[in-house]
Amino acid sequence: MTAAPQHIVIGGGSGFIGSVLTEALRARGDRVTWISRQAGEERITWEQLEREGLPVCDVVVNFAGQHILDMSRRWTESYREEVIQSRIRTTKTLVDAINASETPPEAFISTAGKCFYGTKELAEGEAPPELDEYSEPMGMDFPAELVSQWEAAAEGVDTDKVRHIKLRIGVVLGAIERKSYLMRFWRIGKARGFLPIIRLPFCLGLGAVIGKGTQIFPWIHIDDMVGIILHVIDDENTVGRYNAVSPNAVTNRDFTKAFSKYLRRPIIWSVPEWLVKAVVGEERSSILLRGQLVRPRRTVESGYNFKYPLIDGAMADLVKITI
Repeated sequence: MTAAPQHIVIGGGSGFIGSVLTEALRARGDRVTWISRQAGEERITWEQLEREGLPVCDVVVNFAGQHILDMSRRWTESYREEVIQSRIRTTKTLVDAINASETPPEAFISTAGKCFYGTKELAEGEAPPELDEYSEPMGMDFPAELVSQWEAAAEGVDTDKVRHIKLRIGVVLGAIERKSYLMRFWRIGKARGFLPIIRLPFCLGLGAVIGKGTQIFPWIHIDDMVGIILHVIDDENTVGRYNAVSPNAVTNRDFTKAFSKYLRRPIIWSVPEWLVKAVVGEERSSILLRGQLVRPRRTVESGYNFKYPLIDGAMADLVKITI
């Protein structure tokens, strides 16, 4: 296990996971440099990386990429291509920089999504297949194809010189705060991760189950997400694929019930599938309408102990109400 302070370079460090990881690394004495579109203190730009190469560092972590479920963007052909290239281009740039480095890092942590496992239509009453790090995709859709290309871009790193860890990440849950005034009016406070996407309708009393509600929802608490990354950084025996998901996935209905319980807001309807497809687009809709029963088999086998293995405990920690 590594104890000495390290220099960690993070692609996409200003994003949700990257910023929380940065806080955790700096809190334990590590130095962090972000690769960003904007220049600044303790940052380098992607252009600098291509021009000047990778700075001397111990570990490289990459989160860079346009969010596929950015609800402020219409799902058009140009945005679709932007999502693809934002992941593949940055990953290839990092791989090239690592391979060209005279003093390459000890480890490269590439990230992708649990969508790798694809989706399929289940028959009435059919149990979803359990999927772990050894499983092949059960069906291909656009998110699965995207993740496959994303992971393929990272495969070019020279594993004779660098330990390569490949994380497949579930839906990351961060803290949300609901501020109540005069017991009648709810102001929406800060929130990070997946919960900001759904918090507004819930806070307005319009929380809903998505589609049938039986689709599996592979989730992970932000503390465990960061914990897994610190674990694989420090444990030199970790290599290859690890699923960053809770060991206890739930259905969309159970997730929605847990969220509404701790937010103290009702669930009054179900969003029909046709409406989800109309709002987010056919290609992205499978992320919300079709789930995967993903298990963190190798993650647990590697010795990582989840702080929040159950959705109830995670919601109790994450959802705060201030009256």
